[in-house]
Amino acid sequence: MENWTDENDAPVCIDESPFPTWSDWDASQRDLFLLDFDGNLILQQNISSGLPTNLDSLIFNLLNPGGCTSNDGTEGIELWNECYSIENTTSLDLYANGLTGVIPPEIGNLVNLEGLYLASNQLSGEIPSEIGNLVNLIDLYLSYNQLSGEIPSEIGNLVNLIDFYLSSNQLSGEIPESICNIYPNLSYFQITHNQLCPPYPECIEDYVGYQDTSNCEQVSIIDETLPITYNLYNAYPNPFNPTTTLRYDLPEDNKVNITIHDMMGRVVNNLVSSQQNAGYKSIQWNATNNAGQPVSAGLYLYTIEAGEFRQTREMVLLK
Repeated sequence: MENWTDENDAPVCIDESPFPTWSDWDASQRDLFLLDFDGNLILQQNISSGLPTNLDSLIFNLLNPGGCTSNDGTEGIELWNECYSIENTTSLDLYANGLTGVIPPEIGNLVNLEGLYLASNQLSGEIPSEIGNLVNLIDLYLSYNQLSGEIPSEIGNLVNLIDFYLSSNQLSGEIPESICNIYPNLSYFQITHNQLCPPYPECIEDYVGYQDTSNCEQVSIIDETLPITYNLYNAYPNPFNPTTTLRYDLPEDNKVNITIHDMMGRVVNNLVSSQQNAGYKSIQWNATNNAGQPVSAGLYLYTIEAGEFRQTREMVLLK
C-alpha cells in the first residue's frame, strides 16, 4: 500500500475520491468491465491485485465473434459448440454427427486444416465461400447432406485437394470453371446426385454423374441422363461401420451381379443379382452375410459383373 497516494485529486487513491463512481452492477473503484457489442456484461473483476491472466483471450473473443480459447490454450473458433484451435486443428471429423443448419463461414479460419469430414449429416444452406481459405485441405467430404445453392468459385483455391466428395446434396446452378484448377490432382471426385446444370466445365463433363436438371434452362437437346461407361466407385464411407454405399454406373440395360468376398476368396454376400436398366445405381451393404449374420471386421472385396464388364475394389469394415 506504500505506493498509493492520499491526494484526493489523484486518479487512484485510498481516500474518498472527488470523482463520481459508476454504480451500475455494484461497481467500485479499480473494477474492470468487459462488455460485448450488445452491451452484455462478460467480465467484472477488481484489478487491485493485477489484470486477469486471460484478458487477451477475452478481448480476442469480443473482437472476433465466434472466437474462443481452445483446449491447448491457443486462439480458436467455435463451431457446433466446440472450440477448435486456429493454429493446431488439422482434421475436423464430424461424420454422421447429427449436425444441422448451415456450415459456419468461420470454418475458413482453420487455415491449417487438412481434412474436413462433414458427410452424412443434415447440413443445409450454401457452401460458404470462405472454404476457399483452406488451401492446405487434402480431404473434403460434404456428401449426404442437404446443401443447396451453387458451388463457390473459391473451391478452385484448394489446389492440394485429393479427395472431393459433394455427392447426394441439393446443389444447383452451374459448376464454376475454377474446379478445373483442382480436378487434375484429384484421386476421388464425386458430385453425382445433385441438381447441377449444364454446360459443365470441360475437365469434368464426363464425370458429373446423375444430375436432376429439371429446373435448369434447356441449353442442349443431348441426353445427359445416362452414363457413357461402366464404372464401380469406391465404397463410401470407407473404412465404415456398420453400413457403406456402393455406387456403380450402367450405360446400358444388363444383368448385374455384385458379390462381396473375404480375403480368402470366399463369398460373403451376393448383394445384387438382377436385370437392371441403364443409369446411375447404388446399393448399401450392412456388413452381413447371406444368412443375415454380422461379419467380422477386416478387409473385403466387392466385384461387379455386367456383361463383359468386371471390376473389383476393396473396403474395410471397422468394429
